[in-house]
Amino acid sequence: MEVLETISKFQINDRVMGYAPLGAGHINTTFLVKTKSTKWYVLQKINDVVFNNVNHLMKNIYRTTDFLKSKGYETLEVVKTKDNKLFYQDESGSYRLYLYIDNVVCYEGVNDLDMVYDVAKAFGLLHKSLCEFDASSLYEIIPNFHNTKYRYEQLLQAIKENKSNRVKDCLEEIEFFKKHEDNFSTIVDGIERGEIRLAVTHNDPKINNVLFDRESGNTRAVIDLDTVMPGSYLYDYGDALRSLFTGEYEDSKDLSKVGVDYPVFETYTKGYLSEMKGVLNEKEISLLPFAIYLISAELAMRFLSDFINGDVYFKTTYSEHNLVRARTQIKLASDIYEHLPQLNKIVEKCYKIS
Repeated sequence: MEVLETISKFQINDRVMGYAPLGAGHINTTFLVKTKSTKWYVLQKINDVVFNNVNHLMKNIYRTTDFLKSKGYETLEVVKTKDNKLFYQDESGSYRLYLYIDNVVCYEGVNDLDMVYDVAKAFGLLHKSLCEFDASSLYEIIPNFHNTKYRYEQLLQAIKENKSNRVKDCLEEIEFFKKHEDNFSTIVDGIERGEIRLAVTHNDPKINNVLFDRESGNTRAVIDLDTVMPGSYLYDYGDALRSLFTGEYEDSKDLSKVGVDYPVFETYTKGYLSEMKGVLNEKEISLLPFAIYLISAELAMRFLSDFINGDVYFKTTYSEHNLVRARTQIKLASDIYEHLPQLNKIVEKCYKIS
């Protein structure tokens, strides 16, 4: 990859002064492109193994960001190529260019409850700003990504095939899923029946995808829109809290630290509902805590399926790594499921005061 040659393929009128690696992402290769003016750019080589249809990927991003800009929402801005395309492609790969959002900072972890509230509000604002966008017009970049019913079918198939003779090592975990199998189609079926809105979802709602203003500390924009797809608001809400609850313990064998963090739950819910109170319907509001349980169970299925299949998808550092990860998510799912009545009461309280 010749960076300067690649940059020259895009609509940049400024003189390029240099470039440097940017960020610590594990999927795409990213560079900050500096120019003579104050307008800088972000060049990314897209991982076309993970995203095998770059055309669909970039159309999703361009259409949603264009819609967001029309609503006055600060977001990523795609810079087109000189032949007016959304990305440049040659024998070395596929590349895209964004305007650089200046004077911002992002964080890898949550520092306090104020930050939890701000992140929740940022994703709530993103959802609200896109609520009028026709989600069905977007491409499904990763098919069945949050189709928990489908993920369960994959797990059953892995158990049946037992490729690595590991089923005997996870009988207790398999039993958990069989006891809960009636719950796994709840959101999918709700979307099909029209009880749950088909909505534009981010699908990676972590704090490191929120940009904060370096001076004021206010949130500015939500980034990393590669997985923007049709889905349910419940998926993003559930996955955000799932990741906050497990935090640094996702790979830990110490399950005593895994469970519901009530202050985090209440704070995130307040922040999210401060933007989404008038957007969510009654069915969706009633399923907010359930969504955390469902997404935790879904991720546990994926880890367990991979363990049974011989660790072919997730990177591991030891033989039981995926099993340990599955147990962490099962522990969280179990804790949430047990406390759904209490969590729903907190949601009701947050809804009244939002």
